[in-house]
Amino acid sequence: MRTKALYLSGLFVPLLLVAQVWGEKDEKPQAAPTYIGAKSCKMCHNRQHRGWNKMKHAAAWENLPADFRAPEKQDAKGRACLSCHVTGYGQPGGFVNATESKHLLGVQCESCHGPGSKHKALAKELSAAKQKFQAGQEKFILLKPTGCADCHNPHVSYAKKYGPKAGG
Repeated sequence: MRTKALYLSGLFVPLLLVAQVWGEKDEKPQAAPTYIGAKSCKMCHNRQHRGWNKMKHAAAWENLPADFRAPEKQDAKGRACLSCHVTGYGQPGGFVNATESKHLLGVQCESCHGPGSKHKALAKELSAAKQKFQAGQEKFILLKPTGCADCHNPHVSYAKKYGPKAGG
């Protein structure tokens, strides 16, 4: 009787393991959200985009003198000057340089709201199903990678220090 029980358990345990492995989902880890740029946001948020386009933030890159656009150029806190004039600098999937990341020039939506790729993907999915965001459903991945005071220092007048075109 004992031999029969061992024999059956010898068959049963491997079958359980096979069933468990077979039933597992092949889930890949979620990719981190990436920066998509204001033009992508404009597709659904046209009114907000028009308002932003009139702000100094939209022209932050153009207002940064060319001499200060290199990552080596830093302020008194050791931050690259361009970090306050582009979107996602130093963040995964953020601004790299003006050639590769042209879509992230200026201080855009994602500077405050965080990378928008997951929001855009969910919006596409809902749109295809003719649905809208529901109450309680994650509407935006709000990471707040920077705060206003990260660039706007109330104790320093960048305009006095660097000229009338400087922000602050």
